[in-house]
Amino acid sequence: MQRVYSHENMTILSSAKNLLELNGIDCFIKNEYHASGGHVGWGAVPVELWVYNEQAADRAISILDKELNQSTDLPDWQCKHCAEWNAATFESCWKCQEIHPA
Repeated sequence: MQRVYSHENMTILSSAKNLLELNGIDCFIKNEYHASGGHVGWGAVPVELWVYNEQAADRAISILDKELNQSTDLPDWQCKHCAEWNAATFESCWKCQEIHPA
């Protein structure tokens, strides 16, 4: 077994788990119930995503890096309809709701 990902947001960690499972990689969440706080406090125990098969760890890390970090590499874009600038993560223009042409 090997740890491949850690995040303080359980929703993001669960999405990462689903992503790996969709790619045929068996994995599990460790420290899932410690994340709720309790007597140790928030963030004291990291919530982690582990793979059962260590040979799949490199592939899992590669998939997570590609899929979870893809939006940070994209440039902001200008709407062709109203000329408003939008963040790279927006799928439609915040001003006129025109769909991004990409």
